[in-house]
Amino acid sequence: MALMADKTELLQLKKEIERHNKLYHEQDNPEISDAEYDALYQRLKELENLLGADQDSPTQQVGAPSSRKFEKHNHLKPMLSLSNVFSDEDFYKFEERVLKRLNTDKTIFSVEPKFDGIGISLTYENGKLSKAVTRGDGETGEVVTDNIKTIVKVPHVIKHSSPKTIEIRGEVFFRLDDFSNINSKLEADNLKTFVSPRNAAAGTLRNLDIKIVKQRPLDIFFYGIGGHSDDAIYKSYEEFVNFLKKNNFPVCDLISFGNAEHVVGSVSKILSSREDLDYEIDGAVVKVNDFLHQQKLGFVSKAPRWAVAWKFPASEKYSKVTDILFSVGRTGIVTPYATIEPVLISGANISNVTLHNMDELSRLDIKVNDTVLVKRAGDVIPQITKVNVDVRDGSETDVNIPSQCPSCGNALKTDGPFMKCDAGMRCPAQLLGYFEHFVSRKAMNIDGLGYKINESLINLGFVSQVADLFKLRQYESKLKSLEGFGEKSIDNLFTSIEAATNPTLEIFINSLGIPEVGESTAAALARHFKSFDILRSASFDELMSIDSIGDVVANKILNFFESDPIGIDALLEVLEVQDFQLGDLDHLDGLKIVITGSFDEYSREELKDLIKERGGIPSSGVSSNTNYVILGENPGSKHKKALDLGIEIITEENIKPFLKI
Repeated sequence: MALMADKTELLQLKKEIERHNKLYHEQDNPEISDAEYDALYQRLKELENLLGADQDSPTQQVGAPSSRKFEKHNHLKPMLSLSNVFSDEDFYKFEERVLKRLNTDKTIFSVEPKFDGIGISLTYENGKLSKAVTRGDGETGEVVTDNIKTIVKVPHVIKHSSPKTIEIRGEVFFRLDDFSNINSKLEADNLKTFVSPRNAAAGTLRNLDIKIVKQRPLDIFFYGIGGHSDDAIYKSYEEFVNFLKKNNFPVCDLISFGNAEHVVGSVSKILSSREDLDYEIDGAVVKVNDFLHQQKLGFVSKAPRWAVAWKFPASEKYSKVTDILFSVGRTGIVTPYATIEPVLISGANISNVTLHNMDELSRLDIKVNDTVLVKRAGDVIPQITKVNVDVRDGSETDVNIPSQCPSCGNALKTDGPFMKCDAGMRCPAQLLGYFEHFVSRKAMNIDGLGYKINESLINLGFVSQVADLFKLRQYESKLKSLEGFGEKSIDNLFTSIEAATNPTLEIFINSLGIPEVGESTAAALARHFKSFDILRSASFDELMSIDSIGDVVANKILNFFESDPIGIDALLEVLEVQDFQLGDLDHLDGLKIVITGSFDEYSREELKDLIKERGGIPSSGVSSNTNYVILGENPGSKHKKALDLGIEIITEENIKPFLKI
């Protein structure tokens, strides 16, 4: 039972972290602090160490997919994520691992602020700036060359010691005063303001209107080298930084080099200067200085072994609670949140703070007009960590906990630590939530429907269930009168809607918004059941036969189909959902494959991921049901058992043709 609980928690964590990644990387609208995210991430890694990690796990990814607004381009060398340390002790453990792998007793590190902006990679060919690409998913980003060229500090030409080809990495950001001025202008024009400098930098860098980009004073620091030709011969990061300075690339003046003791002291200085800086940082970056040492250390998963991000504790400030309100989500969960007197924390004006659930509301014992401690790390909406009961003066009032849904008036029910409205799509807030999920990029991917437009469509009565989206053309003339809709945008919307009428089975399942069912689970369901009708009529036992589905998820699926909050029959009348089709790389569909021993080119987790990508089922034990055994060095008893059972053996030299790599 404990194992099942761990598996359930792992699946829930994956889904939650994937959602926060999307909010952070794609929508530039995060909901939790860096510290909260790091805690979730670390717990997921702990569980995956016990149960294994899927390829689609957030721990195996380095960023978020790039949008489709700009041309896509592959980096010459991936822009990787960094592993985190949080204390002196953590860092010294990192140093110990580095020295052990290098077989030495000392090495030099670089240390510099970790800027809270948008990663960028600039490619110079024959000394001239040819392309600027956002980080994207680490492998592929968006080409934003014209927008980058609006930054005055960016050199268009390398004048001294220019290699034939070189990627130079940096961070695009706004100075705090510039950020404040931008928001002031937006507010004066009655336009939506940015929640933080990072949010503003992302929105500006990815803006398709070059005129707007030119009006906003983006800034940049450079700090890294990517892919390059053989004539880019730098022995160390310090030598590369000197190259940057010589060619007028802006480099942070807080960068320094030294031994481990120097790093600890420098990180402390950077932390103490944090509030005095005119740009946002959320930690420090520590790297092994010597490039040969970096090469020798290599990488683990999607992060280098030669660098870490030293994450800073959350920034905290006091504010006053002006009200406690309640919002309704897609699944009917009612979430309390506090409105507070606006407070500036790390460059962001905070006025709303989620209180998560009723248990958290009770734990804090929060009242209206309370003085509360609000914490924020980086570019994220914060949380209330403490109520200062010592300063209560009698003006505080108890929270008015609703018994009816604040959106539709339906009676609320208790569901664990949550209050829930079970009105489904009769509730405007839930309808909006389902609608938002349904049209999102990872679901039906219908462009042109932002939050305000979706809300308008519902309020005007054009949409009362998700299926009505495909009947919008009857309101074409009325749509033209809505703010945000022009002739071209309406045409684009209808084109996007039409393109969504023939979804694949896995996309359709994911678009339904079944609780606990994300992309990977939707794909597993599609692969197993092949058609939606079969899935819809599946029993609990049939759902449980899928390796990635436990009893919690199985019950969620059954309850969803029974209650049908989204109007499935109406959707099926306007959509032609494709049955699952095997692709070229699905040749291992349903085959049980055991991995044993060690491999030079692959880790066992990488092999498991490759097998799952191709429809195979990685198994732990050899039995008569095993189809193949992939054999590495020192395989142990599994090799003998496979031979005894006559199971086909795949050696390391045959892995690539077997997996079609």
